[in-house]
Amino acid sequence: MNQRLVSASRLADLLPAPPKTLAGTPFPVHVVDATPLRASTAFADPVLGLYTSGRHRIRRKAGGRLAEGWTDPGTVNITPANVYGTWEADGPSHAIVLFVPDAFLSHVIAEHWEADPRRVEIIPQFLVRDPVIEAVVTRLAVEAQEGSPSGTLYAESACEFLAHHMIQAYSSLSRPPPRPSGGLSAHRIKVVVDYIEENLAKPIALHELAALARVSVRHFERAFRQSLGVPPHTYVLEKRLSAARDLLLSQPTLTIERIAQRVGFSSPSHLASAFRRQMGYSPATFRRTHT
Repeated sequence: MNQRLVSASRLADLLPAPPKTLAGTPFPVHVVDATPLRASTAFADPVLGLYTSGRHRIRRKAGGRLAEGWTDPGTVNITPANVYGTWEADGPSHAIVLFVPDAFLSHVIAEHWEADPRRVEIIPQFLVRDPVIEAVVTRLAVEAQEGSPSGTLYAESACEFLAHHMIQAYSSLSRPPPRPSGGLSAHRIKVVVDYIEENLAKPIALHELAALARVSVRHFERAFRQSLGVPPHTYVLEKRLSAARDLLLSQPTLTIERIAQRVGFSSPSHLASAFRRQMGYSPATFRRTHT
C-alpha cells in the first residue's frame, strides 16, 4: 500500500487519464474527465472535490470511518491534508479538483482568525451540498479556462474567500450548528426525497409531499426545513438544477429545451434564469466550458 503524500502536481498519478490543469489561479485547479474507480492515498494539502457530471455510488473510508453515497452533480468532498483514505466508485464522474495550499490556510488562520494553525483542524466532508463552494470553484474553473478575463485580482480574491469559507464552515473553529428538533423521521424523509428524485419532470405540489409524509402542509414545510436545512421548494429547485447540469454534460446533443422539459422547468428561459442565478452564467456557457 503506497501512502506517499500526493501533491497537486502528482494528481495525475491517481487518475486513468491526465487532468486538465488550469493556470491563472492561486490554488491549483484541475478538471477531471474521469474520476478513478479505486484510489488509496493521502494529500499533501487540503483538497476540495466538486462533482460536475455523472451519478455513481461511491464508498469512502478515511480516518477509520466508512461512508457511502451518490456523486450527484454539485456534491462536494473535502479531504484534509495528511489524512489517508480509500475510495471505491461504481463508475467514473466528471469533477473539478482544487488544492488549497496548507501554507495559505495557515496564513489566513494566523492573520485573520488569530489562532495557532497547528491547533486548527479541517473537518472532512463527504458528498455535502455547499452552494458557496460549488459557485466559487466552478467560477474559478471557468475563469482559468477562458484565460482569466476578470483578471488576476478576481482569482486571488475568490481563493482567499474560499479559504475563509472553509475555515468558517468546516474547521474546528466553526461554531456547531444548532441541533434540529421536530423534523421528519428518516423513513418519511426518504419517501419524500425518493418521490422528488423520480418525478422531477412533473409538477410537484406541496400537498402531495405533505401527504407522503403523512402530516399537514403547514407542519410539513417546517419539519422538512428542520430535517434538511432548506425549504421544500428550494430543495426541488436544487435537484432540478443538479439534474440539468448532469444532462448538459452527459448528453451534449440534447437541446436546452429538452433538458428543461426533462427536469421540470416550464421553459428554456425559466431554466436559464434559475441556472444563471445559482451558477453565474447560462446553461450554454456551462456546457461549452466543461466539454
